[in-house]
Amino acid sequence: MVNKLRSLSTGSQSRVPLALIIDGNSLVYIFDTDREEKLFEVAIACDVVLCCRVAPLQKAGIVDLVKKRTSDMTLAIGDGANDVSMIQMADVGIGISGQEGRQAVMASDFAMGQFRFLVPLLLVHGHWNYQRMGYMILYNFYRNATFVFVLFWYVLYTGYTLTTAITEWSSVLYSVIYTAVPTIVVAILDKDLSRRTLLKYPQLYGAGQREENYNLRLFIFIMMDSVWQSVAVFFIPYLAYRNSAIDSASLGDLWTLSVVILVNIHLAMDVIRWTWVTHAAIWGSIVATWICVIVIDSIPSLPGFWAIYKVMGTGLFWALLLAVIVVGMIPHFAAKAISEHFMPSDIQIAREMEKSQDSHDVSHPEVQLSTIARA
Repeated sequence: MVNKLRSLSTGSQSRVPLALIIDGNSLVYIFDTDREEKLFEVAIACDVVLCCRVAPLQKAGIVDLVKKRTSDMTLAIGDGANDVSMIQMADVGIGISGQEGRQAVMASDFAMGQFRFLVPLLLVHGHWNYQRMGYMILYNFYRNATFVFVLFWYVLYTGYTLTTAITEWSSVLYSVIYTAVPTIVVAILDKDLSRRTLLKYPQLYGAGQREENYNLRLFIFIMMDSVWQSVAVFFIPYLAYRNSAIDSASLGDLWTLSVVILVNIHLAMDVIRWTWVTHAAIWGSIVATWICVIVIDSIPSLPGFWAIYKVMGTGLFWALLLAVIVVGMIPHFAAKAISEHFMPSDIQIAREMEKSQDSHDVSHPEVQLSTIARA
């Protein structure tokens, strides 16, 4: 029977939409028996499964039936006290605040006033949240790894001692002031696509299901990028100053400034929607880093007193700073240009479509996205 249903639902030419309707009395004889597996196989072969007149625990049992046998995330939505068990069983629970009380809302992850708000919650805010969180997780690994790798290369040249060229204050402020604010601002405000585009092309939601913004391949690439940038940050100034009289504190200030500028420019290259807050956060953090380094090196009681002033007045310092930025950003710039021009994703295609629209919302012919072709 199951094979027959699958053949009817997967045939390209004569595909028949299938629906399964089952009531609560039937579920009593299915749950906690070997018939559960048969129910699951029949259910996944259908386009729609409708359960009517079921008890609250049976609703939760249907959700658990799917969770145990698939790796898919489940979503449950309800508006009454009898939906609480189902909402709590699902990976994502949504409660509707209405005439049935607020029990469902209190037990849910998200609350809404009407059922129709589910569409923008998933297609718009769900997509935005996945895009932001996926990128920010990778970016935080990248920015911290780049800084740590610079310290790692320094240890190799100091006999594995506990000394460091970068001051303790700069090490602490790196994640507090130097790079924290841009991360927070971009994670809150950045949007890869507009609300209208996401609602017009629901298939764009598939980017999250395919894990396009957060996967092992991207993690490996961004770690390789952090290693390359740390090599550029450490070795370019080191090779330039190794036969000079510059002390390690001055070299450490150059490394600190280089890392901060690199990771912020890296973030700026990936920002999609610029606002004045984003500009202020990214470029303001670079300015704040300069101010903090100068203030720290101006305090006589701290290590590295007057170190930044010994190198900042020379042309070699600024040339090395520019060389580190250019060399460090080459792989990321090249990878971004190649991927967007030769291997664009559905998101990038939709973004270009948005750019081609004028302020008067002139209608354009729809572009067939690759997601539809894969479906």
